[in-house]
Amino acid sequence: MARYLFFALLMLHGSFHLVGLFTPVLGRVLVIDRSPGIYWALCSMLFWLTAVLMILHQRHWVWVALVAVSCSQLLIGSAWQQARFGTILNAIIIAVLLVLLFFKDVPFLFRD
Repeated sequence: MARYLFFALLMLHGSFHLVGLFTPVLGRVLVIDRSPGIYWALCSMLFWLTAVLMILHQRHWVWVALVAVSCSQLLIGSAWQQARFGTILNAIIIAVLLVLLFFKDVPFLFRD
């Protein structure tokens, strides 16, 4: 059960990063801003890759998740006023990853 909740959290957080792909221009319809938007889209794909690797029981999904969270926090820092609440999701993800990395014998549903 915990595995699927964490999967949903990763997918949701990755989807939130796609919002960074769009920026309002002078109060008009949302348009794609390619320069920073590509980084937001790549970070989104990293979260989705992490979720898929975790569900498929791949060994190194935790390390991909650490890269995704690091990139996410850098992007959030660059757009702090709009994206500061993403730090809460990053903190939750980091807490779960630290438990999984440092407490191998935790009866958590991520290990098979």
